Amino acid sequence: MSRHALTRGASAGAIAIVLLAGAENAVLAQTPLPDITIAAARRTAATRSAPAAAPPQAIPAFAQPAKPVGATIIDQRQIADERPAAVDTVQLLRNTPGVSWYEAGGVSRLPAIHGLADDRLNVLVSGIPAASACANHMNPPLSYVSPSQVGKIQVYSGVVPVSVGGDSIGGAIIVDPPSPVFASSGKAAPGQTANEPSPLAFDVDGKPVLLKGEVGAFYRSNGNGYGGHLSATAATDRFSVTYNGSYSRSENYHAAAAFKPAGYAFSFVPLPLTRLNQFTPWLSGSEVGSTSYQAQNHDVSLAFRHENHQLQVNVGFQHIPYQNFPNQRMDMTLNRSVQGSVRYNGQYDWGLLEGQFYHQTVRHGMDFGPDKQYYYGALNNVLAPGMPMETKAQNTGVKAKADIPLFNIHNLRLGAEYQQYRYNEWWPPSPFVLPAGKTSGGMAPAAFIAINDGRRDRFDAFAELESRWSPQWLTLVGLRSDTVWMNAGPVHGYNVMMYDSAPLFPATMFNISNRARTDQNWNATAQATYTPNAALTFSLGYSLKSRSPNLYERYSWSPATMPAEMIGWFGDGNFYVGNLNLKPEVANTVSATADWHDEANQRGIRFTPYFTYVSNFIDVQRCPLSVCGNTPTTRNNLVTTYGFVFLQFVNQDARLFGADLSGHAVLARNTPLGDFTARGILSYVNGQNIATGGNLYQIMPVNTKLSLEQKFGGLTNLVEMQVVGAKANIEQARNELKTYGYTLFNWRSSYEWRNVRFDVGVENIFNAFYYQPLGGAYVGYGATMSGNGAGAPAWGIPVPGMGRNVYVATNVKF
Repeated sequence: MSRHALTRGASAGAIAIVLLAGAENAVLAQTPLPDITIAAARRTAATRSAPAAAPPQAIPAFAQPAKPVGATIIDQRQIADERPAAVDTVQLLRNTPGVSWYEAGGVSRLPAIHGLADDRLNVLVSGIPAASACANHMNPPLSYVSPSQVGKIQVYSGVVPVSVGGDSIGGAIIVDPPSPVFASSGKAAPGQTANEPSPLAFDVDGKPVLLKGEVGAFYRSNGNGYGGHLSATAATDRFSVTYNGSYSRSENYHAAAAFKPAGYAFSFVPLPLTRLNQFTPWLSGSEVGSTSYQAQNHDVSLAFRHENHQLQVNVGFQHIPYQNFPNQRMDMTLNRSVQGSVRYNGQYDWGLLEGQFYHQTVRHGMDFGPDKQYYYGALNNVLAPGMPMETKAQNTGVKAKADIPLFNIHNLRLGAEYQQYRYNEWWPPSPFVLPAGKTSGGMAPAAFIAINDGRRDRFDAFAELESRWSPQWLTLVGLRSDTVWMNAGPVHGYNVMMYDSAPLFPATMFNISNRARTDQNWNATAQATYTPNAALTFSLGYSLKSRSPNLYERYSWSPATMPAEMIGWFGDGNFYVGNLNLKPEVANTVSATADWHDEANQRGIRFTPYFTYVSNFIDVQRCPLSVCGNTPTTRNNLVTTYGFVFLQFVNQDARLFGADLSGHAVLARNTPLGDFTARGILSYVNGQNIATGGNLYQIMPVNTKLSLEQKFGGLTNLVEMQVVGAKANIEQARNELKTYGYTLFNWRSSYEWRNVRFDVGVENIFNAFYYQPLGGAYVGYGATMSGNGAGAPAWGIPVPGMGRNVYVATNVKF
C-alpha cells in the first residue's frame, strides 16, 4: 500500500470514529452524568437571600481520572499562586520536581525534564502537538499560551503512558485551558466561602444565564516589564462563549553586576543609524542585551453541551512584533499564528469517546534587533542590510480516543492520531535591490532556500490497559506505533559561488540525494503501583520511547559560515549542519517512586530515581572535513577548545540517570500568626555520551529549593531559598561554558479578599550575581553574523541571571 493511500485511509478512519459517535447517539441509551460545580456564588450577608441562579457548571472531565497514573497535576489554585512571578508558561513549572528550562526569549523558554528538552518532550497545548516553526526554535509550543490562559497542567516526568502521546523520548507536559462553564438552574451551591467571587447569574424567561470574567495586570521592575489579561464568559445551560486575551512587554533586564564593559551594542557601524532609525544603543555593563520582547495572545472558545456530549470550538491568535534573544545570533521580528480546534467529548453505554481536529498556520520572521548589528559592509562599496529569514508553517491533525471499562476492574484505551506538518523557510536577498555603486556582501542576488516544502507527517495508533486489581494494586500497560514520513524539496543558496562551489557542491549534492525517509517507531509502557495503606504508595515502571529527527536535524544542508550560524536552538552560538543519515532516537527508561504522607497530608516525602539509556541519541560532532571542507579553519575546528565551532548532528548512544526528592511539612497550625508550612525540592541528573565518554549538553547541576509559607486568613507570605551547584560537567564538542554555583532568596506575598487578589514579591532579594546554568552563551550584541570575526560577540561569556526584581500584580474576578 502506498504512503498516500495509507495516510488518506488513516485520516478517514480517525474522522469516522468521531462521526460514528453522533450516529450512535440516536440508538444508545444514555444516563446523564451529574454536573460538577467549579465555582460558587459569593456568600452574602445574613439579611440577604441567596441568588436565584446557581454558579457556573462544567461538564464532567471525560476520560480523565482525578489524577492520571504518574502525573503531577498543577491545578488552577497552584497556577494562580505561580502566575504573578511567571513571565511565560514554562515558569509555571518552577516548583515541579525534575523540571528545568533552557533560557531563550522572554516568552519562549524551552522546558527540560530529567535532562531531556525541547523536541524530546511531548508538549501538548489544548490537545495540539505544536512544533517550533523556526531554525532557532524561537516559537516553541508553550510560547503560544500565556500563563493567564492556562487552566491545568499535567507533567509526566517518569514513565509516560502511551495514550498521552508519542514521537518523544522524555517526559510530557499537557497544558489545557480552563474548562467551559455553563449556567445552571437552582439554588446556590453549598460550601461557598466569603472569599469566592460572585458571577452574575440570573434567569431569562425561566432559563439560566451566566456572565463572569476576570481582569488582571502586573508590573516587574527589572526590565520595566508590564502587561495584563482579560477574560469574559457568557453562558446558558447549554451554550458557552469565552474570550481570553493577554498582553506583555519588557525592555532589556539587568544583571546584579557588570559582566562586560559598557559600550555601544556594536562597534563596527557603517551607518550611524540602526535598522529602526535609532542611534546605536548603549549597553551598560550590567544590561543583558537582546532580552526585550512584546507579545499578545487571544483566544475565543465556543462550547455546546447536550446531556452527555460536549462540542468545543476554539480559535486563537498570537502576535509577537518582536522578541529578542541574548543567546541567539538572530532575533524574532514577527510571529503571527492562527490556530483552530474542534474537540468532542461524549459518554456512551460502552464508555467515553474523545475526538479532535486542529489546524495552525504560523508566519515567522527573524532578523537583527536593535542590539545587534544590522548593516554590514562599508558605505562606499559593500552593502548588506540585515539578514531577513522568513518562515511559513502549517500544522494539521485529527485524533480520537476511546475509554472502555471492562469487567469493573479494567479500563481499555484505544486511539489513533494523524498529523500533517508542512514547513518552508527562505531568506530573501540582502539587499533585495542593489543600489547603484554598491557591491553585494554575498547574500544576493537570489533567495537562500533553507527548507523547501519540508514535510513531516505522522500516523500513530495505540492500545492501553489500566487495571485496578485490588484497592492496593494498579497496573498500566500499553503499546503505541508511530510512523513518521519526512521529505524536503531541492534547495539553493544566495548564489552559486559562495554556496554551491567546488569541491563540496553542497546544494547540488543535497538535491541529488534521496531525501525521503520513513521511520517506524515503537513505544511501550509497563507500570505497577502498590498502595499498602492510605499513607504509602510505591510505583515501578518501564517505558520504551522513540523520536524521529526534526526537519533541521535532517535537512540543514549548507556548511557555509553564515547559514550554519543561523541554525541551532541550543543557545550556544555555534554553527550547525544537518545529516540526512540520522536515525530515530530510542530511549529505554526505568523509573520508581516512593511516596509517603500522613492521612491528613500534613507531612509527606516523595523520592523518584530514574535511569534512561538512549540508542541513536542525536548529539553533535565537530564538522568532518568531508562535510565542511578541508581548510586550515576547518582543520583547526576539529581540535580547538576555544571559540564557536562548526558541528554536525550525529547519532551516538547516551545514558542519563538521576533522582528527585520533594517533601512538605506543616510546622504549626492555628497559631496567633496563622499556619506555617515548609516545602523542599532536590533534583540531580547526570548525562553522558557513551560513544565519546563526554558529558551531555545543558544538564542542570544539582539544585534545591526550600521554602517557608505563612497563611493568615487571606494573607500568604512565602520566603524561599534556591541553591544551584556549579556546572562543571560540560560538553566538550560544543565548547560548553562552565558556570559557578549560587544561592538566591525570594519573598512572595499575596492577599485575597472576595474577588480581588493582590500579589507583591522580591526576587533575588540580595541582588546576587550569577550565570544561568542553562542560559547558554551570551551573543546578544555585536556583529552576530560575523562568526568568530571582528566585531562578533566574544566567546566565553554565559548569559547572566536577572538581578533584584520587584513585581506587583492584581487580579479581579467578576
